[in-house]
Amino acid sequence: MLGTLTKSSAISSKVMAAVKSAPRFSSALLHTQPIYQDGYDETTAPINAFGARLGLSLDTNVLKQALTHKSVDSNNNAKLEFIGRKVSGLFVTEYIHSKYPLIHPGAFNTTLRAYVGNKSYSKIATEVGLQHIVDWKVPEDDSVKLGQSAVLADCMHALVGAIYQEKGQDAAKKFIHDFVLSRDFDVRPTIKVQEPKRHLSMLLKQLNKEPAVSRLVSETGRLSSSPVFNVGVFSGENKLGEGFGSSLKMAEFRANQNALISYYGQEYKDFTLPSDAENVDKYVANPLGNTQAIV
Repeated sequence: MLGTLTKSSAISSKVMAAVKSAPRFSSALLHTQPIYQDGYDETTAPINAFGARLGLSLDTNVLKQALTHKSVDSNNNAKLEFIGRKVSGLFVTEYIHSKYPLIHPGAFNTTLRAYVGNKSYSKIATEVGLQHIVDWKVPEDDSVKLGQSAVLADCMHALVGAIYQEKGQDAAKKFIHDFVLSRDFDVRPTIKVQEPKRHLSMLLKQLNKEPAVSRLVSETGRLSSSPVFNVGVFSGENKLGEGFGSSLKMAEFRANQNALISYYGQEYKDFTLPSDAENVDKYVANPLGNTQAIV
């Protein structure tokens, strides 16, 4: 995958709060207090504690089902996972579309996978301690590959599905924004294309702009063993992008790539999500970008 979470080793503020709120016990307390009190259910207590840490108000049975992987035969989370994946995709899709309305489909899909793909959801699940309470079964058939990472991602999606099913779309949306979309993602690497000069030419034609022209902006050490060329790409008097390299060809390639990133990666700061249309006095739809240039 071209794009990676820029905070790959960081934990979102919501996740950090959940981790910090995990109970701590002194050794003296562990030795002087009875382990289980009257009415204590050792099978559901860890699940309830997990839900409390994440601020979930789900029924214990629903939460337990969400954390029971579909590899377990009965009362598993297969349906909740299916719903959760669709719900996750919906709310992350509207967020990406609203924030980057001009991003091309390839980069859009890569960005979407970076947020809701198994790698991301498995990492979030691990950070909140899901690996300690999920119920799953290793397949008896050796040809079926099922690892803990996939199980955690499935259960995380099921958790979203359970929230949506029991508490509604607003609660599910809040959970996704708190735990998933709170992570920064750099879309720029996902925008890169194999033939940027050709792509930019077609894009400018589609936008009815003047054709791109490459110009040498500066250079150093042309006759040395390590020259550096700085090339700008222009449409009329407007500079679209700039790039450097050890050859004119490399610098021009990077300049065209930079121009595409500048266009497709335009970020909107002030936007209203479509799902929030009913919560504002006057909803103004976000701009709808052009179809990606056909190369």
